[in-house]
Amino acid sequence: MDEDLLAIVREAAAHVDRHELPAARRLLDPLASKPDLPLEVRAQVLLEWAWVLGAEQHYREAAEAYAEVIKLADLAGLTGLRCEALLESGILARYEGRLDDAGALLADAGVLAVTRGDNLRAGQALAQQASVAHLQHQFVKAREHLDALAELLPRCPSHERTEQLQADWAHQAAVSARLAQEFDRARQLLAEARNRYAALGRRIGVANVERELGAVLHQLGDQAGARRAYGRAFTNYLRAGRRLGAAHVARRLGQMRLLDVPEDPAAEAYARRRLYQALRLGSGEPGNRLLSELFLARLDRLAGNLDTAEAWLAALPFGDAPDLRHLSQAALEWGMVARARGDRAAAIEMFRQALLPLDADDDPSAASIAHYQLAYDLIREDYVGEAKEHAVAAFQLNEEAGRRLGDPADRETFYRDTRQAYILAMHCAARDEDGATAFAVATAARAEAMVAFIRAGAEFSPELRELVAAITLAGRTPAEAVRLPELHRRLDRLTTTELRRSAVPEPVDLAATRASLPRGGHALLVDVLEDEATICSRVWLAPDGTTRVDEVLLPPGVRHWLDRYHAAEPGFAAEFQDDALAALGTAIIPPGLAAVLKRGDEPPLVISTGGLLGPVPVAAIRVGTHCLAELARIAVVPAIALWTALRSRPVRRGTGMAAYLDESVPGTRRERAALKRAFPDVAMLTRDQVRPTLSSAAARAAVLLSVHGTAVSGLGQALQLGGGDSLTAAELLVCHLPEAVLMPACWAGRIHLRAAAEPLGLPTAALLAGARWVLAGTVDIATTRTATLLGACYAELARGRSPVDALRQVQLDYLRSPGRGQVPPHTWAGLSIVGDGFHPWTAMPRP
Repeated sequence: MDEDLLAIVREAAAHVDRHELPAARRLLDPLASKPDLPLEVRAQVLLEWAWVLGAEQHYREAAEAYAEVIKLADLAGLTGLRCEALLESGILARYEGRLDDAGALLADAGVLAVTRGDNLRAGQALAQQASVAHLQHQFVKAREHLDALAELLPRCPSHERTEQLQADWAHQAAVSARLAQEFDRARQLLAEARNRYAALGRRIGVANVERELGAVLHQLGDQAGARRAYGRAFTNYLRAGRRLGAAHVARRLGQMRLLDVPEDPAAEAYARRRLYQALRLGSGEPGNRLLSELFLARLDRLAGNLDTAEAWLAALPFGDAPDLRHLSQAALEWGMVARARGDRAAAIEMFRQALLPLDADDDPSAASIAHYQLAYDLIREDYVGEAKEHAVAAFQLNEEAGRRLGDPADRETFYRDTRQAYILAMHCAARDEDGATAFAVATAARAEAMVAFIRAGAEFSPELRELVAAITLAGRTPAEAVRLPELHRRLDRLTTTELRRSAVPEPVDLAATRASLPRGGHALLVDVLEDEATICSRVWLAPDGTTRVDEVLLPPGVRHWLDRYHAAEPGFAAEFQDDALAALGTAIIPPGLAAVLKRGDEPPLVISTGGLLGPVPVAAIRVGTHCLAELARIAVVPAIALWTALRSRPVRRGTGMAAYLDESVPGTRRERAALKRAFPDVAMLTRDQVRPTLSSAAARAAVLLSVHGTAVSGLGQALQLGGGDSLTAAELLVCHLPEAVLMPACWAGRIHLRAAAEPLGLPTAALLAGARWVLAGTVDIATTRTATLLGACYAELARGRSPVDALRQVQLDYLRSPGRGQVPPHTWAGLSIVGDGFHPWTAMPRP
């Protein structure tokens, strides 16, 4: 008889393992009500019955059943059953939100399992203890449990449950990684966990992974991806009968849609439906109730129902779920309601309260939000110093997370989602006239991977080189050319990923930047905020050791004028535009720097162009009645950190110059003659010789490619060699180039710089491939006048002048020649030196 009963229990247990609850209930229901069963049989029946009750959210009945199993196991000396009952009781307490009870029960289960030498159950207890520690925001303790589990796993028997335990470890380790904002690692672990759960047929495990993936994507700013992951989790939970899991997902989906209220009329109804769905599905779990009602308060506040929002907040069941983070969220919401009522003093006080329960190390995302909201109202009340403190804290918490991201798409979405913290931190630093802080903010996420790659002297992988070769071949075959957009997207992603392998999580060093400037040199960092295109921040590093910051609003005319340059409008640079150039000078040159320049000392000036000046003829910008080229010796860089990295490279003294000149460029014959006069030993290349020469040109002093250019950006930016042959930035990337690269082509110097996106294009590809400086056109310069200027520039270089001084001299000679009045910028200012062009330079002939 006992064997027959045990067979039924084993069949029911198999249904439980497959989460087939109705089938398990049919078998267990008649047995669970029989108190006269043999002790071991009754204990096993109740163990499985309690699991079914818990899965159906009958938590009190399930807890009573587990308690009886523990008593029966003690009477019969069934330590294995006792251990399993303690383990399942702990899991049940976790579902109920009784986290202290859960931790104690799981710890007892773990100790008993170790005593019995049961590594599998000891590992299961550790996995569940890590989950409880995460919910209690005890993240160090959670990692300790996970580390212990990782050490234990190799000693577990080869068994299906060990495979599930490995999946549990990967899942919980991913949670730990997300909470530490190690998002790349979190995604790798989730992929491992999902594959393991799917192979075992564990639908709830797969749902848990999808839910966690949704949380990761949400923090990265990928809202569409997060919604898809949450949607898959919701479906899997419902199919498996796990109502509480479905409730948590419904709450997340409702919370995400709150961001669209009140702009999207459909968002309010959707969010309200999801939040009430969460309340209905997870009614037995206090934490779910508290958060669902908290988000309903937020929804009513966003919809303008402030009295209803306050009623929700006042009725929140804090006594049932005393989580300090929940207290912080409620205080934050009270502050938002006070702000909506116009009571800024009350809002500030509530935002301060929201920060008190938070530990930035344990919960950086929540801390960043609270710091940001507090800073936002403080600066509006003119509490500048305190506002800056909190704005910078919010910015730094985000920046620390962003630096750890390796995936290019993740980085861009994350920075786009957290961009407001950057804006507020920069504004507060400018208001407080704190140049050092402004410098730290302005350099954040600016070409950092490219800088680290240059400093490390790293090289690209064979995989990247093969992809570049495939792009080159596709460009030559009309049938394959349709693949180019996708190939370039793959290359952009792979390039950034490989650049980031050298990245180090360190901010740009202000002292090192100062030390890298030429004697008496100034640096000017110019940035126009991506979210508000009329705000221009100016950070000026002066030779006296001061760092000054201010910000201005760009006049609409200047903004429109800049947009025309960014759009590479044909012929625009050929228009007379002294007034616009003067307005731009007023907008980007701080008054103190303008006064220094007007003294006539002609100091070195390094301009970090940010997202503003890439396509603009910088030399022609006017300061008072003079062009900038008349007042300073200018080099431009996409990011100031890139300048410092280039200056850290040892100077290489190559020999000889190789040059290719396209005969279709206006004035080529004149330019060729001047080049040969300046450098008689120049090696003139045919088109077919260009690529082989560039692939191994590191020992030369210079290469010159005087050709047409294209206005596109990124690694698809190209130099037109003639005959339909395009030499792309992608190809330059994998070359070995000399110190000097001259590409006086239309638009070759254009760089589009955004936070977290590496500024890839022709000039930066050349710098990555070994160049120290690049001569490039930033606008349409296809005139015979350019050929004349280039010829004069070659002569200046041959005399041993630095690139910056050589280019500047011919520009000044043109401006000062008789009869020169107002001239359009493309006739003389379309060329720039990108990189470190201050070193004296010469192209000695080959021995």
